[in-house]
Amino acid sequence: MDYAKIYPGDELAKFDGAKNLEQGHLKYGDALAAICYAHGISYDDITYHWPQIKTNERYVGGDVQSQMDFVRTKATRTPQNILEIGAGRGEVSLFLTNMGYSVTALDPGADFNELLQQSNSKLFPESSQMPSHIINKPLHLADIDYSQYDTILMVESLEHILAEHFDPQYQLIKQNFKGRLCITNWLLYHPIAVGQYAHRDLHCRLVDDALYNQYCADGEKVYRNRSHLCVDYK
Repeated sequence: MDYAKIYPGDELAKFDGAKNLEQGHLKYGDALAAICYAHGISYDDITYHWPQIKTNERYVGGDVQSQMDFVRTKATRTPQNILEIGAGRGEVSLFLTNMGYSVTALDPGADFNELLQQSNSKLFPESSQMPSHIINKPLHLADIDYSQYDTILMVESLEHILAEHFDPQYQLIKQNFKGRLCITNWLLYHPIAVGQYAHRDLHCRLVDDALYNQYCADGEKVYRNRSHLCVDYK
């Protein structure tokens, strides 16, 4: 699997969230949700503040500053060192970077560094801040020390990583990581079979309740609702 070729910039421009990025904010139903879970904010809090999300999780509206203000106001948990696996266009990592956190953004896409710059110009045109660490490699080739992080985010990425590549990394996470793992997708995208909703090279592993049951058994479930999963490892 050549992840770099599968996820070039022109391909990511077709993915969910590209329209949100053009309008200057993050996807509410999964990107912002993952950030909120990392801060101890519930999905009920999100939908109470933006009720449109209850009927359309692809809700388009608002701006990144209002999203950031919401997270700062409602946070009950403060991450210190964050790893985003499968950062895509980079909007989640940039959001957290501009909140002042140490962020490692990992993505194998051939155009990842350019996409980070483009996304930053759309979300934070007056800021030149980039994530503390940028890893432009597939996860299984990145040699990550998971013990240095207290938060790991995966937004629309788990189904894009072959099980043979992710599962050994998950074992390392389970053994070495102490903190919160947040996995999100559109709520209606659960389960996701290989080749469902996208070509099998893109959606290349099964993500279902059996997999989430395993993750919950290995840690302490904080929140679980269809494709949204938040687990603490201690």
